[in-house]
This record gives sequence, structure tokens and C-alpha cells, in this order.
Amino acid sequence: NGGVVFCTLEDETGIANVIIWASLLDRYRREILASRLMLAIGRVQRSAEKIVHIIAERVEDRSAALADLIEPDYALFEGARPDCAIDAAASLPRSRDFH
Repeated sequence: NGGVVFCTLEDETGIANVIIWASLLDRYRREILASRLMLAIGRVQRSAEKIVHIIAERVEDRSAALADLIEPDYALFEGARPDCAIDAAASLPRSRDFH
């Protein structure tokens, strides 16, 4: 099974192209297809044009960490009460299931 898949990840520092070889896709299929927040671990390459490529060696689903972004910590605000409801499911970005 030959081939390659390209993903684009973005964070506060910019955009990176993730190169995922077919054998890695088979191993991490669920994480790659269903995660809302994905961590790609691998070798970083930068082109002369400053384009960043990550040759993936491992992929992790970090979607659970998104809850920390949408659940306010009311203890940080003196006298604050959780008097408004947050629809966590509606606040999270959808996964990019394209299979």
C-alpha cells in the first residue's frame, strides 16, 4: 500500500504541512480522520521559502483538551457565578471526516 496523505495544521505560530505516509495512515486512521485537535509528532523540515513540513512519525488525538478552552474556570473570577449555560458540543469545531 503505497502513497502519502497531506494534512495542514495551524496553531498560533503559523501553518505546517503534515506528510503522512500510507503505513502511518493505516496505524493512526481514527486519530487522523476523526480528531478535532490533532498533534503530529515527527521530523520538521523548513524550505528556503520558510514553508514548514512535518514528516509524521506519530499522531495523537488531543480533542479532549478542547474542553479546557470552552469551560471557563469561574474560580478565577472573584464573585463570579456560572449563571449561563455553555453548549460544549456546539462550541467545538466539527471533525473533518472525509471517508
